[in-house]
Amino acid sequence: MDRVLDTAVPGLAHATMRAKMLCLRCYTPGETARRTRTVWSHLCLGCHYHQYEIGPTYEQVRAWRAEVGELVQTLDVP
Repeated sequence: MDRVLDTAVPGLAHATMRAKMLCLRCYTPGETARRTRTVWSHLCLGCHYHQYEIGPTYEQVRAWRAEVGELVQTLDVP
């Protein structure tokens, strides 16, 4: 994501993740930006769950990992 944004606007890769997510939809197709935002949200929730909450399942983590792999290929900038 940083390469896509830095290619579009030099220095944008140094912005906060929230700003990057908002800007990404301007420089990639809407579906790619939505998928990126969704998987980022799931990963954040999965990493920051509390002791009284049920953590993500193995299948959920595998699905998120696969989604990240697909998005990396989609966002690959030569």
